[in-house]
Amino acid sequence: MTGSLLIREATVDDAARVARVRIDTWRNAYAGIIPAEYLANLSYEEDAQRLRERLKNIGPERFLLVAEIQGEVVGFASGGPERSGDEVYKGEIYALYVLPAYQRRGIGRKLVGASARRLLQAGIGNLLVWVLSANPSRRFYETLGGQLVREREIEIGGVLLQEVGYGWSELAAVASIGLDKKAD
Repeated sequence: MTGSLLIREATVDDAARVARVRIDTWRNAYAGIIPAEYLANLSYEEDAQRLRERLKNIGPERFLLVAEIQGEVVGFASGGPERSGDEVYKGEIYALYVLPAYQRRGIGRKLVGASARRLLQAGIGNLLVWVLSANPSRRFYETLGGQLVREREIEIGGVLLQEVGYGWSELAAVASIGLDKKAD
């Protein structure tokens, strides 16, 4: 990777670049898992418009962080309070995606660490993240100390899919991820 990595809060101007990361990563990671027609019909513009609205109204308890290299958004993480009313886990990473060409370079780790720090700043001390169980990248969360704590079924593109939830009961160790060395 050439150029230094910057992780920062997203702005409304980032919406189109974040939409590109999300859709390109979905099409790569979920091929053969989510129906091809659904993936093909994802719209950069519709996704960017939804993100613009979300970013205009984002509250202090929620965040969208972008990972940027030489002005290019190559990944992002969003999160905030856990959305389903879980009795144990109060924080959640809603989405974490890194473009395929930039994966396995430490960017995802840095985004998880930065997300944990944002949750701690909001007074949230634990974390849950949901991942499609068929997604081979789910092991990433295990390498960061996530424990398999939940399972549920969701519907995407007319198909029922299994999701697994990884939990961290203490965010202090997670918050230190990515502070020790640069992504390379």
